[in-house]
Amino acid sequence: MKKIDKDYATDEQNKIYILGGRGVGKTSFFRALFSEKFDEHISPSENGIKKLNLEKGKKIFTIKELTDDESFSFTNIFKNELEDVILVFVIFALNDKNSFEEAKTMIKFITNNLTNNDLNIFLLGNKYDVGETNKNEIKVTKKEVEQYFKGSENFFYREISCKTNYNIDKIKKVIEETEVDQGEAEDDGNLTEDERNKRLKESEGSCLII
Repeated sequence: MKKIDKDYATDEQNKIYILGGRGVGKTSFFRALFSEKFDEHISPSENGIKKLNLEKGKKIFTIKELTDDESFSFTNIFKNELEDVILVFVIFALNDKNSFEEAKTMIKFITNNLTNNDLNIFLLGNKYDVGETNKNEIKVTKKEVEQYFKGSENFFYREISCKTNYNIDKIKKVIEETEVDQGEAEDDGNLTEDERNKRLKESEGSCLII
């Protein structure tokens, strides 16, 4: 097994990371940012990095979804790239208390290694749709999350549903309004669905997922 170290640091700019435990919906969220349809039967992510550039006018974002296990940890990679990260999304499942604890552990690691005090971290409670069907299925309340973030700056919380697209447009707007280093890029608003699918498939070969 290849050791994960500083060799994974890159010169990419405007990096956005998607972190979270297994089964919380990282891949579905990743796909939603590219206007991909929700797939209830999507296969779990393999360990590594899933990467794709998101282009909005002249704004270019490198979005990375991370998935790990005992032999591959995002901490070994992420600490080398924090300097160029502009947004971090940490996802947990509203119907899974343990995933919330995992998310808090990840946020603690980020804040302990952070050199950019202006980095915005978004905690996303996914699977909001589960609570719409049965409120008793929600194991992490908004009050509990707000209590966790109380008094903290540059932290934001949103409940989302990748299945129903609840609040997904608001997250897209956050990305679009984020200040970035400008680069030349085509406007992907004119891309067809087939072209977007092609880009998504082409990215599979250069993936980093934790």
